[in-house]
Amino acid sequence: MEKSVTTKTTYGLPKKREELIAELQTAFANQNLDEGEYENRLKEALNATCVEDLEVIVFDFPAEIRHRLFPAAPVVPAKSASAPLSHLPAQSPGGTQRVFLGEDKCQVALLNEQPQHFLAIMATQVVDFRQSQVLGPTARLDVECFLGETKLDLRNEDLAGKDLHIWVGGGLGSIKILVPPGGQIRREVQLIGSSFQVKDKRKSWLNRLTGKSNQEAPAFTFNLTIHGIFWLGDIQIVY
Repeated sequence: MEKSVTTKTTYGLPKKREELIAELQTAFANQNLDEGEYENRLKEALNATCVEDLEVIVFDFPAEIRHRLFPAAPVVPAKSASAPLSHLPAQSPGGTQRVFLGEDKCQVALLNEQPQHFLAIMATQVVDFRQSQVLGPTARLDVECFLGETKLDLRNEDLAGKDLHIWVGGGLGSIKILVPPGGQIRREVQLIGSSFQVKDKRKSWLNRLTGKSNQEAPAFTFNLTIHGIFWLGDIQIVY
């Protein structure tokens, strides 16, 4: 697949980093981020090499906060990381992203009913859908993982009211799917010696200690159905 060219803005990065970290601290203090999520996003902010990297960090914050931090609200490219990101444009039908014996991180621009295929063999594959445009009422992904780890980050507001179908295959590995709260999870996958878990990580460490929960109601709902067959591995849905 050809790679898209993205623009990186470094002017104003130190000041914008300070502003964003302040918002992260406020969100953590108000128990809108749990401890692990706060630490992960703080690390991303400190490692950001351009303003666009910072914009991705608050992709799921309320619109008024995002617009205050980034008034122009341009389309956000994939974030920088220790390993380079590959960028996927709107994929053609049958498009496949393959990783063999290595590590790959990529950002997908478009989700629709035309299947997109992701294959990892003895590798780690991270696929970022947070800024994907979701077209049509349904979308489909095909994921195969053999002796490796695949992570799909689907925390995208564009999934509101949509039906997402993920077909999994492979085994002796791990598939982790991050979704926004409010999803209806349907398990239609056949598991052979594998585990299937749905985890809610929204509760902060303070809520876990006190037994209190002041979580806000999900802003939208969507349907996620997991199909296929998975051998001797682990499938996790995390929100």
